[in-house]
Amino acid sequence: MTADLHLHSTYSDGSYTPEELVKKSLKKGFKTIAIADHDTVEGIPLAEKVAESLAIEVIPAIEFSTFRGKAEIHILGYFIDYTNQELLTETKKIFSARENRAKKMVELLNKQGIDISFEQVKSLAGDDYLGRPHIAKAMIEKGYINEIGEAFTKDYIANGGKAYVPKYKLTPKKAIDLILNAGGIPVLAHPKFINHGEAMDYNDIKEMKNYGLQGIEVYQSKHDKKDEKKYKKIAKELDLLITGGSDFHGENAPDVKLGDVRLSEKEVKKLKEAEN
Repeated sequence: MTADLHLHSTYSDGSYTPEELVKKSLKKGFKTIAIADHDTVEGIPLAEKVAESLAIEVIPAIEFSTFRGKAEIHILGYFIDYTNQELLTETKKIFSARENRAKKMVELLNKQGIDISFEQVKSLAGDDYLGRPHIAKAMIEKGYINEIGEAFTKDYIANGGKAYVPKYKLTPKKAIDLILNAGGIPVLAHPKFINHGEAMDYNDIKEMKNYGLQGIEVYQSKHDKKDEKKYKKIAKELDLLITGGSDFHGENAPDVKLGDVRLSEKEVKKLKEAEN
């Protein structure tokens, strides 16, 4: 039995509900999972509740989008107290900023002649989370594109695209502090894949460790075997935990399948020991 510690639900930009993710993960043979939604903890209680009667463990987690200059660095937090008030205050700020961001992207698309509305996007979201996949779905609904990936181009809402609006700017140090103060373990997500920046190297990760970083996501759908070897070596040199996850988004990122990445029980055990 193995683990996938990086899944996204409908509470961020995934296509499956937390309950569906738990059941699908169990069918795939996973013993442990973490639903690490972007900048929110709303899906965790739902996942935990359905897991109570099943032979699967849900680790409470979050994935913060942070910025160092233009570079977007994602920080995962495991075993967080998702009722922590400081954490919830920050996620509420991010939620408000996300809603304003979606409105601005719709306005920029309108200027290009893309006739979609913010109300349509909200309706397609179906819950409180608003993300770029919902804007893409609105474009599909109106016949401007045929699939979600077509929206993520330089003409539309890809990073740096004509209708792209930057995210709320949280620093890596602030995110790490939030996770630590909520009793969690901060881990650097997919260090090879940094939006608007170069892959993280030894010195970058050492800087993050000085902020309180405790682990690296070595095994990832965005990493090949060479990347895994590189980041495993850095983790050992800096005495950091090794984690892994698929970064599964369901139908919103069809190239990544549930089960593509499996973290060993040995590494999960080390993560749990660090939490105690």
